[in-house]
Amino acid sequence: MLKSFFAAVETGGAAVATRLSNPRLQSGETLRGEVRVSGGAVDQRIAKIELLLLAEAAGERGGETLLLASLPVSGPCRIPAGCEWRLPFLLPLPEATPVNCHPALGGEPLVWVHTDLALGQARDAGDSDRLQVLPPPRMDALLQAFSRLGWELAGAGMEAGIAYVGGVAGLLGCYQEWVLRPRDAGWNWSQIRLTLVPDSHGVVYVWVEIAGDGRDYCLSLRMEPGWEEVDWTAEIRARLGL
Repeated sequence: MLKSFFAAVETGGAAVATRLSNPRLQSGETLRGEVRVSGGAVDQRIAKIELLLLAEAAGERGGETLLLASLPVSGPCRIPAGCEWRLPFLLPLPEATPVNCHPALGGEPLVWVHTDLALGQARDAGDSDRLQVLPPPRMDALLQAFSRLGWELAGAGMEAGIAYVGGVAGLLGCYQEWVLRPRDAGWNWSQIRLTLVPDSHGVVYVWVEIAGDGRDYCLSLRMEPGWEEVDWTAEIRARLGL
């Protein structure tokens, strides 16, 4: 059975509820669900129904709520009294959607869907509309490769702003920085940080920062189409000298 979550918004006589069929999914996959509209005792007009994909990020002024994607479900319309509508939707998650579903991340950062009725209601994250976002395949391949080399994911930070890797700019206005730490003692490095930036041609650029010996070392990797055929453990070992 599909898990179903409801984030209901009362709007006078009518009620609008969003049902998410697959709230646990990978970055880059498509969120499926439906918006359920129940008419009240009288007819009612609304300006729109729109789904907003939102995330929390750290910024210069503290926590910020960022818009990652949006999907119009309905334009201006009249909701007849007593009606029951089902409006199915497909909302593709951007490949750079922040990941929060990993044992090292503790459910952070928050990623959720807000049902916007153009009524000025708050866009905060309710319990029922949050998403569990898993690492996309390329990120998972990198984490497994680093793990085989003795480095484990320790956490990640979500920052507002644009990341640049290999001359390519991130597309979301935010980026996630992954922190890896050595599993055993004896390393001269204290941590490795990874930032992934996908472009519009199927290439993911990876910025690698290595902290240790009082200095930081930086390099970049490219994960092109056909990346599955690459031995990333061997590639990282050769590039980083692990």
